[in-house]
Amino acid sequence: MRKSIYLFLLTCFISSHLFSQDYRQGIGLHFTGLDFYGPQAGNYFLQDKLDGQSNKLVKRLLWEPSIGLSYWHRLSSHFDLKTYLDLAVFQYPISDYDSNYIQMKEGKSITKSELPYAAAGLKLNYQILPKHAYLVSPYVSAGLQGSIRANTIGVNLPIGLGFHVAMSKDLLLNLESNYQLAIGDQTQNHLAHRVGLIYFIKKALPKQEAVAMPIILLQDKDNDGIADAEDECPTEPGKKDMKGCPDTDGDGIANTSDLCPELKGLKHFSGCPDTDGDGLSDNKDQCPSVKGSAKNKGCPDTDNDGFIDAEDKCPELASSTNNGCPEINEEVKKKVNMAAKGINFETGSADIRKESFDDLDKIVEILKSDMSLLVDIEGHTDNVGKSDDNLQLSQDRADACKNYLVKKGIEESRISSVGYGDMQPAFDNTTEEGKSKNRRTEFKIKNY
Repeated sequence: MRKSIYLFLLTCFISSHLFSQDYRQGIGLHFTGLDFYGPQAGNYFLQDKLDGQSNKLVKRLLWEPSIGLSYWHRLSSHFDLKTYLDLAVFQYPISDYDSNYIQMKEGKSITKSELPYAAAGLKLNYQILPKHAYLVSPYVSAGLQGSIRANTIGVNLPIGLGFHVAMSKDLLLNLESNYQLAIGDQTQNHLAHRVGLIYFIKKALPKQEAVAMPIILLQDKDNDGIADAEDECPTEPGKKDMKGCPDTDGDGIANTSDLCPELKGLKHFSGCPDTDGDGLSDNKDQCPSVKGSAKNKGCPDTDNDGFIDAEDKCPELASSTNNGCPEINEEVKKKVNMAAKGINFETGSADIRKESFDDLDKIVEILKSDMSLLVDIEGHTDNVGKSDDNLQLSQDRADACKNYLVKKGIEESRISSVGYGDMQPAFDNTTEEGKSKNRRTEFKIKNY
């Protein structure tokens, strides 16, 4: 193992002298979020935590903050060698799935045992797009990290994905996420999410003396039979009637003047075609294969309501609002909402009570009276019981209402049904009245 590490470092050192780069060395300052809770509890990023004041579960990032320094050495246009040091103070899980640690992070226990933590690592980065050449340059990385807390030393293998954003030629914004794979039982798997700034030092280049180039008369670099002095495209073989420039699509317009050099087009469109013949060239036509109008950028608007057909939910019914569809009468919406409030089920069941059939029939009549109407059925419950059970019950109840409408002659394609369980309470679930109102089925009428 030790020999392999020495060989790896020697290879990196030799490689660094084979490439000459303007920006070879960089120093970085970064802030890191260390996520030990995610691998411990199997719950990453936003987690539920008990709020001590409200005694409610709230979404929190249960990461440990740390600060660190990094040194970057550019080996080539695609490879970097990076060393770094992170410092923090926090409670560390002492084993896999440490229950005391998980309860402390979730706010169910106030027992804390915070200790200083330091981690140092060496990583090799592969730049998918070279830095300093692109605004955003992603990379992948892998390496070796050692950490120490109290008298315990741990070793991890970091495997990461990140990218640089060029703020200037010598200053880069760095964002990176790593999965720290534990080696041995002295440390645990965890994630490290970093953000920081890297300053690269430009290498001074030696001055070069200018070398006088011999003047060659009658040169023809592209060998097209036209001397460079008369060739408007001296590096590309072309035609004499095009002044030495190529005409790739053969439409009689040289590539230098052709806005669509690979598509045969028309002179009055600067070499671009008009496939649909609507008077707008394809390079300016947002719907090049369908005849449209110039005011709609080449796209059709069948009902002339201001919404092009591709965006018009009702392309054959003119309406300047509601995404091109006629507005639904507010009285219709009120009738549906009133009927929905009268729909009830047997306790803990998806069986519709008989006294609810009249209200469902009212909704059936409304849907039959206007065939353009569609309906979304949403099932909701209170927060009593398990969330998974509530979700299934709400879905079953929404499906039961849908099946009733279908049996009464409403096409299934006009109906959608979904259950939300206790995830979307409309009233306070801490009171019996609020819970009762949260046990509801909503019918939302629409026409697209």
